[in-house]
Amino acid sequence: MVRRTHCLFGAACVVVCAFGCSSNGGTTGDAGADAAAPPLDPSLFDCTSLPNLPPRKAASTPECLRDPKCTTRLVSAHRGAGGQLGRIAPEDTLAAYRAGIAMGVDIVETDPRPTSDGVLVNIHDPTLDRTTTGTGDVAAQTFAEIEALSIRADGLAGDFSCERVPTLTQLLQTCVGRAMVLVDANKTDRVDLLVQAIHDANAVDWAVFDTSDTAKIDAALAIDPNLMIQPRIENAADAPTILAKYASHLPVFVEISSTVFPQTADLVHAAGTRVETDVFGIDLGVKLGSDPAAYLDVYAQGADVAQSDLPDIVLRTLGRPVPP
Repeated sequence: MVRRTHCLFGAACVVVCAFGCSSNGGTTGDAGADAAAPPLDPSLFDCTSLPNLPPRKAASTPECLRDPKCTTRLVSAHRGAGGQLGRIAPEDTLAAYRAGIAMGVDIVETDPRPTSDGVLVNIHDPTLDRTTTGTGDVAAQTFAEIEALSIRADGLAGDFSCERVPTLTQLLQTCVGRAMVLVDANKTDRVDLLVQAIHDANAVDWAVFDTSDTAKIDAALAIDPNLMIQPRIENAADAPTILAKYASHLPVFVEISSTVFPQTADLVHAAGTRVETDVFGIDLGVKLGSDPAAYLDVYAQGADVAQSDLPDIVLRTLGRPVPP
């Protein structure tokens, strides 16, 4: 059966039929059971786990994470292990990153944006309303005001009463030595603050400056030319220019938008580096009961890193055990 590996969230029927429909209209595999099962004991990452941090469980080596030529298949946890489809901890909290580490992911993704007093906090939305007990724009409030808020953890197993909106520095300190961090620079123009946070956390060897805006990458490299980078290809026609631009500072990964993947994957590999892409469309199909083997198709089509809301299922599909 032909599988469409990247679909829009609104196309639920397309995702299901593309990935797991059998001839009698059912779905293949036991993905529904996998998606519903608790992937991890909350005591490994919730407030009861503190002050200890989980040890690194990823099967990849730190050297592989930093080597553009390493061919190990890697897994990235979207918003920590708090992505919307596989939420086991409140998204973008330190608990979500502890969960990703305990699960054994190689990479985690961040969402830093600045407060009114210039502190980078990790929160996806421009407003506080959805994920905290506060309201209003993040950029209009001070860090002290945001730090005083509690995190919404409705329906989640575990104790998240200690969680607050973390700073980027706190997040990086949690992950150094445990998981590589994709520092998404798309939500702020304060490149100086992003680079400063990486330095403050001693995370230069564990943080990747990640953005679709090459001007921000250039500004970051002007501050610290040793930074690891991940540019993004959102239009296939732009790939040769982006790859040529950074030929002398090879990105550790290049993100190819799911709307154009697997186009340009061969070009990225020919340039000597690796492909990262989102698999949220497959995640949705798996949540609806289709076959997680579709994740393997993405790697077969040229991805070296799959960024997922269901990283535990991607890990298991790759044959990497997840702790109970």
